[in-house]
Amino acid sequence: MSLFNVCNWWHTQCSDLEENYDVASLLCARFGLDENEKDYVVVGSHSGNLSIFYPRLEQNRRIEDGNAFRPTDLLLEVNLKLPILGIYAGRFSGGQFADERHNQLAVLHPRSVAIYKLNSIGGVAEHGSQLRLQSLADYKLKRGALALTKGSFGRVKGREFFCITHLDGTLTFHEQDGILYECQLPGNRALPVPVVYCERTDSFLRFTAGWNLECFTYQDLSHSSLNRSEFKPSWSVCIGEGIVDICVVQTKSTSASIMILGERNFISLTDDGVVDFILKLDFTPRCFYSFVIGYYWEPGARLITAIASATGKLFIYEGANIIWAAQYKDDPPVAIQRSNLNGLAGGIVALGTTGQLRIGYLGSEPFVFKVPPVNMEDLSFTEAHKELQQLEEEIKAAVDVSDLEDIDKRAAEDVRIQFTINAETKEDAGDVLLLDVPAHVAVKELPAGTGVLKLRCKIELAELQVIFNTAEGVRCSQDTLTYVDMTAGQVETLQFDFYVDDLLHVHTTRVDVIVSFISVKGIPRVLQQSAYLPLSMFYKTRQPQKTASIKLTYNITSKTLTPKLSTFFPEFVASESESQALGLLLLCPGDEKCEEVVTIVLAKNSNRLRIQSDTLETFPMILERIMKVALDHASETSLGLKGKRTKNAINPKVKTLMANPVLPIHAILHKVDLHRETQENIHKQTLELDTLLEQFKNLQRKLQDHSEDESKETLVMQVEENYDHLIAEGDKLMEIRKLEKIQRCDLTCAISVATSLIGALHMEEKLVNVICGVLCTPIEDWIELSWEESMSPGIDMLYHYGPLNRVRNSEGVNAIETNVTHENFDYNRFRRHTLSILERIQRIAATEVGGEETEENNQKTVGESDSEKTVDISGLSELLEVLPNEQRSKVHMVRRSTLEAVEDDEEEDEDDLRKVGFKKEYGSQQNRSGENSEWVNENYELPTSEELFSDLGIWW
Repeated sequence: MSLFNVCNWWHTQCSDLEENYDVASLLCARFGLDENEKDYVVVGSHSGNLSIFYPRLEQNRRIEDGNAFRPTDLLLEVNLKLPILGIYAGRFSGGQFADERHNQLAVLHPRSVAIYKLNSIGGVAEHGSQLRLQSLADYKLKRGALALTKGSFGRVKGREFFCITHLDGTLTFHEQDGILYECQLPGNRALPVPVVYCERTDSFLRFTAGWNLECFTYQDLSHSSLNRSEFKPSWSVCIGEGIVDICVVQTKSTSASIMILGERNFISLTDDGVVDFILKLDFTPRCFYSFVIGYYWEPGARLITAIASATGKLFIYEGANIIWAAQYKDDPPVAIQRSNLNGLAGGIVALGTTGQLRIGYLGSEPFVFKVPPVNMEDLSFTEAHKELQQLEEEIKAAVDVSDLEDIDKRAAEDVRIQFTINAETKEDAGDVLLLDVPAHVAVKELPAGTGVLKLRCKIELAELQVIFNTAEGVRCSQDTLTYVDMTAGQVETLQFDFYVDDLLHVHTTRVDVIVSFISVKGIPRVLQQSAYLPLSMFYKTRQPQKTASIKLTYNITSKTLTPKLSTFFPEFVASESESQALGLLLLCPGDEKCEEVVTIVLAKNSNRLRIQSDTLETFPMILERIMKVALDHASETSLGLKGKRTKNAINPKVKTLMANPVLPIHAILHKVDLHRETQENIHKQTLELDTLLEQFKNLQRKLQDHSEDESKETLVMQVEENYDHLIAEGDKLMEIRKLEKIQRCDLTCAISVATSLIGALHMEEKLVNVICGVLCTPIEDWIELSWEESMSPGIDMLYHYGPLNRVRNSEGVNAIETNVTHENFDYNRFRRHTLSILERIQRIAATEVGGEETEENNQKTVGESDSEKTVDISGLSELLEVLPNEQRSKVHMVRRSTLEAVEDDEEEDEDDLRKVGFKKEYGSQQNRSGENSEWVNENYELPTSEELFSDLGIWW
């Protein structure tokens, strides 16, 4: 069927421009003010505005030409100062105001019902007539109102009563003789939906919380206060979904139709609870209106229903068959009704969300829909990179970075945080904590840690939330806390327990507490502090091992840092102990068959610290502790210098503690291989389950379609066998998921070891930040992509860009994988690039250390150096082993063209420095002409990040 537009006949904008309208805000009715009157259009908003319109067609004007709003069409506009929940017309007056020919206007407010009589005032000259409200009654309500239902309850002729549906499900009946009584429908809960009245059966229909439609007779409801035990519904039908609206239409002399607009279906029931039809809707309905064309007692009466969708389409149904479809040009309506107007019989009145009142008719004006063009251009990595840089520049220009530090300081002063974790552990985790711990973890009786968090608010806060972030396998006794309406000066002291809830390898002891709060003015702020759990939660002392397969060495370069084991591990070694070796047994995962022991050995004659073990998972927390102690010592040393500029103060991490350029590459790649193999097994198992599930559904369909005369034993056996196979494969998938969790934690430990060692190598700090930014922890696996697949673009970026790049042409840009999926992912390529990157890091770090040692020797023996040349660093270590000492020193003097900068040394002369300039190639270049070269940094300063990395394609 072709889709047409709803032709516009009359339109206007109501006084309230906000979204304060719903399905009960529109009424089309007659009030008996004139002999030849047509329908009035009444609109009420939630803000209290009441408007009454009387549209009419101008003289000498055709219907097809349309008719705009005229001021004389508005007969009344008043603000009742109370929200209007619904407007209704009926014979609600009694006594001296009773009149069967005139209808009154009932306006429902949240706590009252007002009954008004409309009085007409004739116009003067060319001005039209106006209406005036005359208040007849005002009924106060004890409960919050929801909707109003009117009708001749008890089959009383000549009068109409009304019933109020409250938010708690209570019904309040009001009669004209002053009789008022309440009724509570049976059931524990009641949904806030309107109750409708069926006049033919004198019964009420309501929708329950169980999605059932129940019918109660008026006689039972009126006597419910006397005999509550017999108060039961006459019939009940399960609708099975929530409803949007419901109405009752008299379609025949022997029955009435109950029209229900559900969330996904359109349902018609007879008044005795029999389903007439169910129509499944392929759109989201918003409102509807049902009416009968002709008289219901005639055999040719037709039941017509108009349904408006959320996209602005209008569908016309005759029974269950669609007969017309049209499109609203403007916003979709929230309420529609059929009205008989002056000049237009059977007009469709629609009310929009913001008060657009439109009256239209079903014409043949075509609806033209143009399909928007689809952008089929391929994604260009280079163009995307340029757009990203442009957006970053716009963001930097829009954000005032200078104020961020002041904002953070003020936030820290508004809410002061003091988060500490005790260095001592307790052996008993407590009965309350053991309730959340699995049985296989509880039997290990692992120690637990305790912490204290103190919060002090200096200002009033609307809300404050505390979140603890721990590593996987470690849990806090209370992960999240929320406070509301905190006063100024309020102090909260919180005590927590940290315990192991799963036997997994833990990669860090760090615990982050994140405090987010919102001030009374609605300004959000976030604060964060960190503390570290004691190592005694995860290790216990054991005899040191003499040999191990993995050995890592650190050099303590600071003279003030005491090279003692008690300095790094006070939980296990006393301060007065002179022990040179320490063995620690990892408690998690606690495999009794294979003990995981790590040994820390301190050299006797040098400041070297060696950590060795047979398993890679024992290293992360030990390396984290060593680096933490070194950084804390460097910070204390820099603070003690009182602002003096020294090399230790510039880069305390590298200058205090340096690692030997040896990475456990093969052990790391082995963990990556195991994780990738498990991901492949999960993918295969998922496909197998999908195939079995499809077979199971096909067998079920065959079983349902099987005739009763044929034997079903074979199909039943196939269904049972397929079901058992499906359950077995599902259990196998659960086991693989558990193995994936273990291997994910192991891989996180391996990546953490790599980043800890890279951070302590003698390399450019910017390069270290880029590598550690790519190799971030903890690792995550998603449904669409695994960790390897999501890491592939970052590894390709390191492989094809920057100092780790060996590709010297522009082909590196096109070689980067930008759209990685499970189908096109090449794991061998990913593994090869990762291996190459780790090997290059080792060579660069080894060359840095060798170059530094040679420069120290050259300061004593060599006065002037030869012109520097660019050499490949890949074969430097092999060359040094062959050459004699004198030639070896000269080879070391040849500087590589990588990330280097000239530092301002106070001992050198300015004239000598100007001979060696920092050129555009970002390497040390000798000015052969002897004249002063063009400086990139004229003040002998280090280059900025933009200058240093603009040509390398590395993002910051």
